[in-house]
Amino acid sequence: MCGIFFHAFRDAPAPAETYARALSRQHERGPDHQAVETHPGFVVGHTRLSIIDVSSAGDQPFWDASRRYALTYNGELYNHVELRGELERAGARFLTHSDTEVLLEALVRWGVAAALPRLRGMFAFVLHDTATGETLAARDHFGQKPLYWSDGPRGLVVASDPLAVADVIGSRQPDLASYALYLATAGETGTRGMHHPDRAFFAGVAMLPAGHILRRTGGPAATERYFAPWDLFDADRYDALVRASENDLLDELLALLDQSVRRHLVADVPVGVLLSGGIDSSLLFWLAQAQSGALQTFTKLSPGIETIPLDVVPRLLQKRSATAHLITQDKADFVTELDSFVGYARAPSRWNSGPSMLSLCRSARRNGVIALMGGDCADEVFGGYIHYRDYFAKDPTLDDLGDLVGATPGPGVETYLAGQRDIREKILDRLSPISDAAERQAQATLIHDQTTFLQTCVLPHSDAYSMMASVELRTPMLDLDLVGFAANLPMRWKAAPHANGEYGKRLMRSLAEREIGDFTNVKKEGTRNYAMAMAEPALWRPELFEAPRLVGAGAPRSKKELLRQINLELFHNAFFAAERRPVGALMTAEGRAAFRVEGGAAEKAAAE
Repeated sequence: MCGIFFHAFRDAPAPAETYARALSRQHERGPDHQAVETHPGFVVGHTRLSIIDVSSAGDQPFWDASRRYALTYNGELYNHVELRGELERAGARFLTHSDTEVLLEALVRWGVAAALPRLRGMFAFVLHDTATGETLAARDHFGQKPLYWSDGPRGLVVASDPLAVADVIGSRQPDLASYALYLATAGETGTRGMHHPDRAFFAGVAMLPAGHILRRTGGPAATERYFAPWDLFDADRYDALVRASENDLLDELLALLDQSVRRHLVADVPVGVLLSGGIDSSLLFWLAQAQSGALQTFTKLSPGIETIPLDVVPRLLQKRSATAHLITQDKADFVTELDSFVGYARAPSRWNSGPSMLSLCRSARRNGVIALMGGDCADEVFGGYIHYRDYFAKDPTLDDLGDLVGATPGPGVETYLAGQRDIREKILDRLSPISDAAERQAQATLIHDQTTFLQTCVLPHSDAYSMMASVELRTPMLDLDLVGFAANLPMRWKAAPHANGEYGKRLMRSLAEREIGDFTNVKKEGTRNYAMAMAEPALWRPELFEAPRLVGAGAPRSKKELLRQINLELFHNAFFAAERRPVGALMTAEGRAAFRVEGGAAEKAAAE
């Protein structure tokens, strides 16, 4: 993993210290090598976390042999060896073993439109053509890697970090529409806040949506879509899977998971596994251990709020051994760690497991593992969330946006909702061959959650906590071939009850039971952490919060509303408050004592 930076300036480059600061914002993304180059009309930079071809030959910015094209790239191509062979047969010659050189050659030789569908991996990149002046940027199919940009009076600026973009455009103001949407999360499903799919929490800084290209030639930059999750639905394949037997489906799922794990083990550094003991990570561990032999696993223990890790993980390790690391979370550290995480993420926490997952990634780094596989995204792809059970039982209308995508209408939210209604129409149109209305609605809900919730909440969150530890996090559940299978799988094999009474990921549960043992097929716990313990009204002073007042939010009516307001206030306090206050100043004495947080300046002065 890496950090990328690009600036096509209009008149003159910014001062060198501005670029140095922008690049330093991304140091954790690339601690192994940093470079920035100034050329006529543009500046390009990169921070590198070395994973494939760890030699200096893979350092960036990267140029083709003719020095016409410059590339700055963040990501991994898991099929780079196959692509390299195909390109070599067409006459290409390579000087390194890096996937960066393969990507550059593919883009130049095949063209962007032909190259992107052939990539299997995660990526965000900027390709600049010095002959034509065209700049092209793209983000991977599901948005596993971030890309922020701005095109204005100071030119086009692109980076992996929104604050780096703000540094160059010379403006740092809060994006109040993002504030409003974050607090407008509909319902009480999960401990998360909504994020816009195309804007940051910094005004004037956009985020390129997943599956999109950003192109700038002579005029203003424009975006275009090259992929959406609903593209994977195929009526003929769906009909074939409707008729398939359970054994055939299980065999196909196993083959696709095995292929995805094999791809995600491609690296020139050790690859470990985040092993929670849930269905998804257990299957990944099972297949990875069989393929790699020596393997390190990292498991979070949250005493008092989760049981699966100690119930399942030891039994897994008895069947297939690995070097296991079990990291116990300390509830008292949660508030301080969340404050630090929000500052690094440049956004209020999307999903409040950041501090605990960060501790696993830091443990991996200390133990020489800088690439990890995790089980994220199976819930959206295979229908694993428990709330689907009650939601689908209510027989929602086809155009109902659901709990993970819908938002409470209000000022600053209508643009988001209009965009989501447009997405739902496109999904339903693609699914029109499905005649059963309930089946079509349920399939549309999962695809919509993959399109918006997964891309704006789950993936940016995991990118933030892994990159904060300078560790690459890989997501085998988003292998395009695997997701294509799931997109055409009848709902009775996804968000449906299993024979043992547990709900969700029915086919995945059966596979884990068949391949590993029924001890894995237990009730889903999710990512348990101490967020709800932190969100007790007696621990906070919301009357002091500035950020909610900026968008007209009233006093929190529930713990989950309070949790969102806390997150938003921590973010606002870190980047926009006239004078940043210590987090203890926002808490009561009871809160500070419960979470070992120091008081504010007034309390310190009184104590002295």
